[in-house]
Formats: sequence, structure tokens, C-alpha cells
Amino acid sequence: MPETSLRARSAADYLRMLQHLLPQGQAWTRAPDAVLTAVLRATADELERLDMAMRLLLAEMLPTSAIAGLEDWERVLGLPDACLPAGTSLQERRSAVLAKLRDEGRQDLVYWYGVADSLEYDVTIEEHWPFCCGIHECTDPSGLSPRQRQDHPEIGYLAVPEIRWWWNVIIHGDRLLLFRCGESLCGELLMDWRAADSLECVMLRDKLAHTLLTFTYEEGE
Repeated sequence: MPETSLRARSAADYLRMLQHLLPQGQAWTRAPDAVLTAVLRATADELERLDMAMRLLLAEMLPTSAIAGLEDWERVLGLPDACLPAGTSLQERRSAVLAKLRDEGRQDLVYWYGVADSLEYDVTIEEHWPFCCGIHECTDPSGLSPRQRQDHPEIGYLAVPEIRWWWNVIIHGDRLLLFRCGESLCGELLMDWRAADSLECVMLRDKLAHTLLTFTYEEGE
């Protein structure tokens, strides 16, 4: 099977290649204890380090695996910003970069579910509507659940027309951020609970100006 050019090479591999480049003759010894071999071995060690750095650089091409290059991704995308401040964990920084890259600026439910998913939140989005004569029947719901009618008595049982501009995001469960090998850094907490501050900020910032957006937190089991 032919050798691939992308195979990781060790210092021993580079030492052999360097020795193959030497001229022939007694002055160009390949003896393991020779001074020339020691010089070539030091060069081979540096080439091995560069080889490893090159392979790590390949991982920096994607924000999902970037570490050293994550700061450059953030610079290009204007992060951190008011909704995604600095000082967050590596996982949250990567999620913020992905959210920016995937942002299409739409206003449909599919888009908003995608925003929540990119920030690692499990949500349900409720839309409301007023009771309309000629469209609804007597047994149809008014667009409000009993809990919502209790929390917002000013809206009324049948709801005012403006209720169509109100939508509510239910955030399910506790958002636990777990330490993950390969995705977290030394010094980060093994487990941390976070409120949906970033999600609230992004959705309130990007929603249509004439709409009312509220958030409901659902307790985890």
C-alpha cells in the first residue's frame, strides 16, 4: 500500500530522510553516536514539532475543534458581544461562533429553533392568536392556556387582537454545562448551571420590533 503524504512523521522518520540527503563518503557518517548524527537528530526533533503543529493547525480550520484559532474566529465574527460576553467556557465560545455562522436573519419558527439549538437549549415556542368570529368555534381555545390567563388577566378570556404579536419561549429543564474531554479546558468547572441569558439576549435583540417576547423556565426533573 503506498505511503500517504499526510501520515504523521516522527523524529526518527525525519532523521532517516535527512541522512538520505547526505552525500556519500566517510566524512558523512550515519553512525548513531556521531556528532553529525546528533546535529541531524536535533534538526529532526524540530521538524517533528513542526509536523505536529501543522496537524493541530488543521483542527483550527473548524470552529467545532478550534482552540488556539478560536480567538481569530471570534474577531472575524465580532465576538464577544453584548449577548455573548467574554469569560465563558470553551464550549460556550464555540457554540457562540457556530450560532453566528449559522445566523440567516429569518423570523420563522424553524430559524428560532435553530438559534436555540446552536446555543444548546431545548425549547418550545408558543404563538398566540385572538378568538376570531367566523373562523373559530365555541369550543376552540382562545389562544391562551389557563396558566397564561391567570398570569396575564389584562388580556381577557378571548384575548385582544394584539395578542397575535406575543410569543413565548419555554426553556425546558436545567441547563447543565458538563466538563467534556476534548471540549473543555483545565480550570473550568466540572459542572455548571447557566440561565438562558445568552438565548434571551439574542432573541430579544433580533426579534421583530413590534412583537412581545417572554420566557418561561420549566424545572428539570
